[in-house]
This record gives sequence, C-alpha cells and structure tokens, in this order.
Amino acid sequence: MKTFLSILSVKTNNFSNEKIVVGLLAVSINEVYYAYSKEKLKLLNKISNQENLSNFADTFLNQIKKSVAKINKDKNKCQESLSFSKSLFSEDYFKYLSDYNNGILHFSEPFEINYDFSELDFSKYYNNFVGEILEDKKKKENTSLHQKIKKYFMKEGLDEKADLNYTLDSLNFKGILKDFQIPLITKNGSIKALQTIDFGMHLNTITNNLYETKIIFDALSYFAPKINTSLGKMKVAFEEPDLNTEQYKILDLALKEYNEIFEFITLDKVDSFTDTIINSDYVKFSSLIN
Repeated sequence: MKTFLSILSVKTNNFSNEKIVVGLLAVSINEVYYAYSKEKLKLLNKISNQENLSNFADTFLNQIKKSVAKINKDKNKCQESLSFSKSLFSEDYFKYLSDYNNGILHFSEPFEINYDFSELDFSKYYNNFVGEILEDKKKKENTSLHQKIKKYFMKEGLDEKADLNYTLDSLNFKGILKDFQIPLITKNGSIKALQTIDFGMHLNTITNNLYETKIIFDALSYFAPKINTSLGKMKVAFEEPDLNTEQYKILDLALKEYNEIFEFITLDKVDSFTDTIINSDYVKFSSLIN
C-alpha cells in the first residue's frame, strides 16, 4: 500500500520567498498522520519580516490539526475502510489541503512512498524533514496537564516575580470557604492569575474545577480594590480534549459562558506568559498584602 507525504512550510520573507519547514502530513490507507513544530514557530517572529507571523501560522496549523482529528475519527466509524482510503488518496482531498496555501502556509505537492505508514515511520520522516524528534504519542497522553506545565514554573527568576502555588484562605478573601491553591499569581498594572484545568479528567472533576476557578475569580475581584488595583481576566491553562467527547462539549460551553472573565490559553501561551513575567516589571502578589 502507498503513503502520500506533503511537507508544510511557512514563508518567512515576502520579498525573497524564503520558507522554513515546520511540519509534515502523511496519508496512509489506515490513518492520517500530522505534526508541526511549536519550537520552530517560536523562531518565526525573530527571523521573519512579517509581524506576528508565529501566531498567524499557529492558527492555520491548529485548524488543520482539528481537521485531521475529525478525518481519523470519521474513519474509525466507517465500515468500508477501503472506500474510505480511496477518498483520502483522491485528488480532491489534496486540493482541499491546497486551500491552506494562503501566502503564509504552504503544502508541497504530495509524493508517494511505496508502503503503508506506521507511527514509527511517520516519526522517522518527521525527524528527517522537520529536524526534530517527535514526542511519543502514548507517552504524551499518559502525562497529565499538571506534569506538563510544571516545567514552565521552574524557570529561573519566575519565583522572584510571581507567587507559585499561592494559597487563598477564607480569612482574607471573601467567598472562599476553604483554602484554595492557585498555580501562579502576580501583578503588573493589575493582578494576573493563572489556573490549570485538565479537560482530560472525569466530567465531575472538570466542572468542579471550573466552579472553583469562578469562586477564586470572584474573591480576587472583591479583594483587588482593597489594595487599589484591579483584576485582569483569569488565565486558564488547558489542552484541547478529543473532538465529539463530553469533555470537548464542556470546554466549548466554558469558552462561551466564561468568555468575559476567563482567558483560556494553551501550553505554548503559558510558556510565553512566564517569559513575559520574568522579563518585565512584575511583582509578587504576596508583596502587596504583607
């Protein structure tokens, strides 16, 4: 069986037509494989003459990620896998991908490999074309959100400008009936607080965490004027759960219901936020109340 590969590049210079390879897509008879480099995206703004190129590229690449996830999910529901595979290999499918060739993102013409891919095969080709070792999918899935995010809180100098695992107690904060720990809280103009919610957990755990985060936000909103400041949107770090799951439905509802008070951010944004704290005039929240 054949596998078709297409290389994803981002145009970094409007004048010289320079491109940098950021990802790879492979279509086999059983699966669509897709991955792109978050690390290379971080470099785009530094090497490009286009403003906010990293954010634009990430938006398009994430849209494709969702599309691929849906294709693979639909494939699993399909009774006639052979007819499904033919639709993947059709010219129309690759024409659909070419819609993303929008001046920023570019898919190369697909080329054939004369065998059916596995995850290991895709990882090898990804390493060859993108220049990175692809993280083991099963290992990644077994790592909790809290474990993944821990490395961002261990950056040198962060604990000098932000309180980590800060405890909000019932004596000082109205509406707090029991002690709550918040992963990060700091101040620069206004209070900035970050919470983590793992949307891969049980439904009751997710909803309880959302309710608790709302209580924390209300308590900080009431407290902020007492120290002559304000509270910004609560940053909520998360990873997107699988499409068409109950967890995804809760996330979708939360994005709508809490839009005015929560800012849902992915792990790469947590990385950027902690860098900003270290490199800017932030002060510990605790220094304002001691």
